[in-house]
Amino acid sequence: MENNGNLLTKRSFFWENIGWLTSVSILIYLKFFVHELWKDEWQAWFVAKDKNILEVFSFLNYEGHPALWYLYLKPFTWMSTLLPLNEEYLLSFAHLLPAIAVFYIFWKKFEIPDLIKSLFCFSYFFIFEYGLVNRGYILVILFLFLAVLYFQKDKIKLLGISLFLLCQTEVFGVFMAAALGAYLLLVNVKKYAVSLQYLIVGGIVFVISVFPRESGHIARTQGKILSFGDRIFTSVQGNITNAFLPGLTDDTAVFGWTVFGMVLAVLVLVLFVYLFKNYKQIWVPLLLVILMSTGFSLFFFVGGIRQWGMMFVFFVALLSLAPVSFYQKKFNILLLCFIGVVQSIYGITAVYQDINSPFTNAKETGLFIMEKIPEKVPIVAINKFEITPVIGYAKRKFYELPSGEPFSYFKWVEKIYMPTQEELRLFAKFKNVGGLVIISPKKLDPGRFSDATLGKEFIGKNIKNENYFIYTLAVK
Repeated sequence: MENNGNLLTKRSFFWENIGWLTSVSILIYLKFFVHELWKDEWQAWFVAKDKNILEVFSFLNYEGHPALWYLYLKPFTWMSTLLPLNEEYLLSFAHLLPAIAVFYIFWKKFEIPDLIKSLFCFSYFFIFEYGLVNRGYILVILFLFLAVLYFQKDKIKLLGISLFLLCQTEVFGVFMAAALGAYLLLVNVKKYAVSLQYLIVGGIVFVISVFPRESGHIARTQGKILSFGDRIFTSVQGNITNAFLPGLTDDTAVFGWTVFGMVLAVLVLVLFVYLFKNYKQIWVPLLLVILMSTGFSLFFFVGGIRQWGMMFVFFVALLSLAPVSFYQKKFNILLLCFIGVVQSIYGITAVYQDINSPFTNAKETGLFIMEKIPEKVPIVAINKFEITPVIGYAKRKFYELPSGEPFSYFKWVEKIYMPTQEELRLFAKFKNVGGLVIISPKKLDPGRFSDATLGKEFIGKNIKNENYFIYTLAVK
């Protein structure tokens, strides 16, 4: 965009560099000096670390995510076994690299006014959910942004490769790739035939590698806690109101819906249609992605704010394709500024909470175990799903029953097994120790575990309200 014109639509080489460096500096500080890794962050790391490449592919149907994030993490897990490096920081560094690239494209390459960029870079999704939290969603943004960039540079094959890789990030990456395919069809189907071929192959590979084959898979059951009517309204509000205007409803980050939230959803859609009424190539892909994601939320996985936020990310990518004339209209700028202000308030609030409260009490628990509990004392976990992050910080594997095997990661389809007190004692005898330690995310039933002694509890204030209790059980 040209540097002349209204301040609201102006772009500055100086401001772009300052914006990019500031964004990256904030991320580095938060990642390495503030943020505590959550179970979903550790889960991907342990899958990549403890499984070979073939085993990773065979495990995907449990995860519901394509292979790309795990394959990307693999070299970093090798580094952790070869060098005395902290796994927490290695994972954060691995995530930081694509995040730096994302902010570089956003600030340096996208034709969006600096004022809008300044507001959007502090949005909940860019600064917190996808920038700070170390999950594979950052690859969705990277390959989405690369696809847009290669389209603008008229690099057909690289565009196609980006669409293929976008399909290997998340199911939402497939939706975005398909919507971009619709964009290419509207622009010039013959010119982009090769790119569309890559897209089709990418979609096929995604289905083959990820399609859940487990009948009890969470994707098929997660939404059943809601009635069909509630799922409809929750899906609509989540993918529209909560994605674009987070924080304006009390249930932004949880299941549920309100009349106010639904009114906002309708209003947002109407405003978007008006905003892009003269740019069919933009509003068609945007509505397609919202429709696909809402349908997925309704019939497969209701999701949460980290999934719904993909709608906002796609919106930002499409904004970079808007012509100069789009940003010369005051209404357009004011609407984008309003969305940016709402996003920034919610994003800065989330960062403030992360600075003042840990994500969970996993780090404190893990450090206690590492310092106070000898390696020879076996630790049995109750509920692998909740205990995984403690393993990361304790730097040792725990045991599960009834298998009696050490573990690091969990399977989404697994049911929680509650051993008896006698089973725990038999396991301690098998390990040839005089007693063992039990770790649980909740207090144990004193009637069921009458001889277990509560040794330490970790119940301090934390964002996810995830606490841990450590018991000892002697062999009699």
